[in-house]
Amino acid sequence: MAAVLVRPYTWHQPRYTQEASMDQGLAQGSVRVLHVLNELRASGAELMLHSAATEWKKHGVEAHLLAVAPTVGTFADRLRVAGYRVAHELDDPLWRLPARFRRRVAAGRYDVVHLHAERGSFWLGLAALSTGATVVRTVHNAFGFRGLLRVQRAVQRGVLRSAGVVHVCVGPSVADNERGTFGNPAEVVENWYDEMFVPPTLQQRAVARTELGLDDRDLVAVSVGNCSPVKRHEAVLEAMVHPDCPPHLKYVHVGEEVAARDERRLSERLGVADRVRFLGQTHPLAALHAADVFVMPSVYEGLSIAAVEALATGLPAVLTDAPGLRDLAEDNSAVTLIDITPGGFAKAIGQAARLSAGRHRDGVPRDVDAVRNRFGMGRGVAQYVDIYRRTWGPPRRS
Repeated sequence: MAAVLVRPYTWHQPRYTQEASMDQGLAQGSVRVLHVLNELRASGAELMLHSAATEWKKHGVEAHLLAVAPTVGTFADRLRVAGYRVAHELDDPLWRLPARFRRRVAAGRYDVVHLHAERGSFWLGLAALSTGATVVRTVHNAFGFRGLLRVQRAVQRGVLRSAGVVHVCVGPSVADNERGTFGNPAEVVENWYDEMFVPPTLQQRAVARTELGLDDRDLVAVSVGNCSPVKRHEAVLEAMVHPDCPPHLKYVHVGEEVAARDERRLSERLGVADRVRFLGQTHPLAALHAADVFVMPSVYEGLSIAAVEALATGLPAVLTDAPGLRDLAEDNSAVTLIDITPGGFAKAIGQAARLSAGRHRDGVPRDVDAVRNRFGMGRGVAQYVDIYRRTWGPPRRS
C-alpha cells in the first residue's frame, strides 16, 4: 500500500474566554503540585495535562511533572513546551524509589503530590505524606485484580485513605469498580478533552479526506488508540469481511502499532489491507475530520478521552458495552453500544456511518454541546483545584 501523507496538526495552548474564579487563599500564594506519572506518552493523563497547562495558573496552581519509569517518554518535550517543569526518576529497583522520591518532594517543597500511576502508588503515597504534603490519587482504569493481589491493593487503598489521601476516579465505571472491588469510595472527576476538537467545516473535511486518499463514496471508520489486546482492533478488521459490512467501508487506524505489526498482518490475511490506513502515532484530528464514524471495541476503558474527542467533533460512535465506554452513552444519542460480533459490529458501523452523512450539511450536531458541557477542560480543572483547596494547608514554602 502506498504511503499516505497526512498534514500534521500542531499541538497548541488553548485560549479560553471564561474567567477563572480564584479562591482567596490561592490568590495570596500559589499551591505547588507535583503530578507523578509513568513514562510520558501521548495518552490519557498526559493529554489532559497538556491541554490544561495554562488553566492551572489561572487558579493559582504551579504544576510540575515527574515521570517514574525507565525513560522519561516521548511526550516529555511536548509537555515542557506547554510550560511544565518535567523531571524523571528511575523505578528500577522499585524498593529504592520511595526514599529518593521523599527527598525530591521535600526538596521541591510541594504542597500537593498528585499520583496518577498504579504501580508503586502505595509506597510513593506514604513517602509523600511523610514530608507533610497532601496526597491526591487519581485512578485511571477499572483494575480487575483478583486473589491475593486484590486483597493487597484493597488494604493499601484503605491505609492511604485513613491517612488522608483523597482518591479520585476518572469516570463512574472506575468509581464503581473501586468501590466494588477494593471497598474504596472515591470522588469522580471525569476526564476532559482539548478544545481544538470541534466539528470540521466542509473544506476541512474535504482536505482531510483528500490527504488520506479517500473519495466521496467511501464510508470511513476511525479508531484512535495504541495496539494492545485490550483495544481489540481486530474486531474492526473482522467486521470488514462480514456480508453486512458496507462495501465501501475504509478503516483508519491512529495509534502506535506493536513491533510485530499483528493488526497489519491480520488485515493482509483477511484481504482488506487495501481498505485500511495505519497512520501510526500522529495527531488524530485530521483523521476524525475525515471520518464518518468512530469505533472503539475495547474490552474496557477508564473513561476514553479518544472517544470523547471523537464525539466532540460530531462523529457518531460505535462502542462496546463495556466499563468506561457505557458511561459515554448517558444522554448522548450519538453513541451506539454493542456486544462484539463481526456481524453486529459490521451492521452497527454501517448504520452509524450512513446516518452521519447528513451531519456535515445540517450544522453542528446537538450532542456536541452536551459533550462540551460535560467533558470541558475548565470544569475538570476547577474540580481538581477544589480538591486541592479542601485538602492542603498554608503553603509550606518560605
